[in-house]
Amino acid sequence: MDTYTAELNQRITSAREQLRAARDTGDLDAERIYSGELDSLLRQALENGITVPPEGTGRHA
Repeated sequence: MDTYTAELNQRITSAREQLRAARDTGDLDAERIYSGELDSLLRQALENGITVPPEGTGRHA
């Protein structure tokens, strides 16, 4: 896995964790921020042909 793919996958994992935490605490502002960040990161992965595993698998392709 190249550096770009590894970094993008790490950022996706982090955004997913932050989004989950925001939802768990009912923080709507943070939920909007992390939802948007996650959408952007997933779009980058798609545009670059990077396969992102489903949430909760803990593995990166």
